[in-house]
Amino acid sequence: MPYLTYFDLVESLSVASYGGPQDAEQRDIRTAIHRAYDEVTTARDWRYYSVHGRVVTRAPVTATLAGGTDLSSGVLETVSGLPFGDYSHVRIGDRIAEIVSAASGNTFWTLGESVTFPAGTVSSGDSATFYKTIYPLPADFRNLDEPSDELNWWSGLYVTPDQAMKIERVSNSSGEPLHWTVIKDPASAGWALKLIGYPSNVQTVDFTYRRTARQIRWSGHEAAARAGTISRTGSAVTGATTSFADSMEGSILRVGDTSNIPGSLESLTPWESETKITVVGSATGLTTSGSGTIASSTKYLITDPIDVAPHMHQVMDSASQYWLARIRNTDIEDRLGLYQRDLRLAMERDQLAPLSGRSSEIWHDGGWTSPLEADEG
Repeated sequence: MPYLTYFDLVESLSVASYGGPQDAEQRDIRTAIHRAYDEVTTARDWRYYSVHGRVVTRAPVTATLAGGTDLSSGVLETVSGLPFGDYSHVRIGDRIAEIVSAASGNTFWTLGESVTFPAGTVSSGDSATFYKTIYPLPADFRNLDEPSDELNWWSGLYVTPDQAMKIERVSNSSGEPLHWTVIKDPASAGWALKLIGYPSNVQTVDFTYRRTARQIRWSGHEAAARAGTISRTGSAVTGATTSFADSMEGSILRVGDTSNIPGSLESLTPWESETKITVVGSATGLTTSGSGTIASSTKYLITDPIDVAPHMHQVMDSASQYWLARIRNTDIEDRLGLYQRDLRLAMERDQLAPLSGRSSEIWHDGGWTSPLEADEG
């Protein structure tokens, strides 16, 4: 099935609004598409965005504190020989503190300012356990289902971040059951899975999560998205006076002929072929997922795919038209009615497996069952 692309939506809105993709209305059109894209892709947990993820837990290690322990600056010094590792917490006796960073081959550990140990409670010669409870989630993470360890479904429970803090504060111990929650990743702009009852060994924890849709950047109307001409042998594309950019990886290369830049399928000069760009090697060279031969001096354009399932294509178009009407404050109610109709149809079609012939009960290895829930409408 042909890709639905940013270029296609711009062309559709240009036709619907009697505008042109290169005139002053371009900003309104682009803004409408971006807002529609953000809204439609997060309107529900579409099955199209369900993917599998995995984190690998780290086993805790024990070391002895050296004489350089300096509580006034929040720094712990351990004896040599502690294996290098990415640890999030240190436990000394019944006291726990978060680790902000490590230096000198994990000899010096900087603790969080708000959770350092009180004076007189830590001294040289004390045994310290370093462990990891915070595991970064994929960069495209939006939300997840119950995790599963290597041997079982899951014997832990979801807890809120506040409950996780309190459990960790007063009764944190190693080993299953591993309760879990999702928090802001302290080391990045993303999210992290936090396991309470810190892992006692190395194992995999798998989960199903909903990813975010791929960001759109190139509409195909920019000068760099159609500069020069191309030729192709196999999967290697060579450009003449082209301006390929790293941000074009994952975009769609549409090929025309030696006379015409390719248009949409509804245009007078529809594209001849399309393929995904896998690698941008330079401003004049890239690699595609498809292969074949393209004659030299062939015109082309590069545009981003709209990352939605086929049954969501129509709602993306009507949502974009609704947002354009809203931005311009014209014909809003009519556009909203069409958008709501198409959204309802897309939700009704959002089914990958029929319910008939399937068991109505799911058996958990912990001994309980739960009925399947009806599709959300």
